[in-house]
Amino acid sequence: MTFTGDPDSAPALPTAAEAAVAKTSSRALESHLQNHPSGESLKLILNEKEGKTIDIPAAALPLLLAILQQTSSGNTVKLIPITEELDIWQVEALLNVSREYVWQLLDSGEIPHKMVRGYRRIGYEDVMKYKKQSYEKSMKGMDELVAESEALGLYD
Repeated sequence: MTFTGDPDSAPALPTAAEAAVAKTSSRALESHLQNHPSGESLKLILNEKEGKTIDIPAAALPLLLAILQQTSSGNTVKLIPITEELDIWQVEALLNVSREYVWQLLDSGEIPHKMVRGYRRIGYEDVMKYKKQSYEKSMKGMDELVAESEALGLYD
């Protein structure tokens, strides 16, 4: 799997050999994370002969595991950085909704935002708060439907 760093180029799908290496690596990393849940960083050996290593921060390890798991399945992965302030397109991707719906949420005040040089900027924490509240509201509605079905004798 190659990625040139050029945002206009698409990463290539992994070869069978790359997928096999990713499978072995993902299993080893998954085992490490299960046996070391304290959040330790991981040292990666770049060159054994020269003794070159780098530290991978604990916060990056679950993402690295997900990348390896996808690669082992023959998939490629696209990373999208998330900053403290998001634009409309990032909010759309995080919430998995249309751009028009995000605009409605912002216009109605359900998610606060500010204008910066004519562009709407939305706080990451505000988006995640809305997402959590929306999920809780959905679960409450589902619970009410189940309770109503049970009361009517329609739910086994």
